[in-house]
Amino acid sequence: MNPSLTRALLSRQAAILIVAIALFIGFASNAPHFLDSQTQFEILRIAAFTLLIGLPLTLLVIAGEVDLSIGSNMGLASVLTAMAIVDWGWNPWAAAALAVAVGGGIGLANGLAVVRLNVPSFILTIGMLSLLRGLALVITMGLSTDLPATIASSFFGAAGGSIGPVPAQVLWAAAAFVATGFTLHRTLFGARLYATGGNARAALQMGVNPGKVKIRVFTLVGLACGLTGALTTGWLRLGSPNTGTGGELSIIAAVIIGGAALSGGIGTATGTLIGAIIVSMLQIGLVLMGVQGNWVQVFVGVLIVAAASTEPLLRPDGAVAEWLRGLRLRREGIPS
Repeated sequence: MNPSLTRALLSRQAAILIVAIALFIGFASNAPHFLDSQTQFEILRIAAFTLLIGLPLTLLVIAGEVDLSIGSNMGLASVLTAMAIVDWGWNPWAAAALAVAVGGGIGLANGLAVVRLNVPSFILTIGMLSLLRGLALVITMGLSTDLPATIASSFFGAAGGSIGPVPAQVLWAAAAFVATGFTLHRTLFGARLYATGGNARAALQMGVNPGKVKIRVFTLVGLACGLTGALTTGWLRLGSPNTGTGGELSIIAAVIIGGAALSGGIGTATGTLIGAIIVSMLQIGLVLMGVQGNWVQVFVGVLIVAAASTEPLLRPDGAVAEWLRGLRLRREGIPS
């Protein structure tokens, strides 16, 4: 077999694609109504919400950092959007812009703390997870804010409408996917991301400022959280301080299952897309099969552990790469 073909077949992206196809076939055969168009579009909707934050988070993971406060940031954005519309009388688009700006500001603060104060992102964002969720609960006194049906705006169509059978959230996610793929593979910033996560010291010697790169991506993740929170409020016509609770697990799962390495330097938009679809299929398919909802978290956790455990083997200097190099050298008659 051609070594390049062997390498492709053993790549993480090919592996997770096989997993996604196997899950689809399994659920299609065993889960009632799984193939219904309504179910398929619901799977896409859930995957879309995951991708809106998961794609920017992929960039951050490629840069060698992580943000665990994404669900709480999204929840704060949700209640701010609802409060601005209902309590302050703002235009829904202006309220959404406020949520995006606040989310971006939180992301910027995270980035500055990590880079300027040398606080590990894992520790910092665990603290922010609690701080932001608590703030959302305090300013709402733990209560949700309903958006009356009498409030009309094109924002609600953009947030929760559809074009034909396709939910609006899928279109937002498609735009984010194209932008992320282009950024990673067609821009200088994408090259700097991989360099920063792969070897920050070498990147610095090449003229790349790793700190500036990380701050920008933290800010981008925050903006995405603000946007997703605002869209969730527009879709449900509800601002809840519990929005996004536990969402960190699904989003981070999609990124890791999709092949991004928490050690940095590895990750793709396509991988995260497949990871988001896998997580979404699990969430819907297991419920349709009658599996208790809590078991969904177990299966997602198993996938995360499996993905994280195999990642070191599939790195360029990992065991699989070494085996492939040895195979090529033996075929060429070169002692390994």
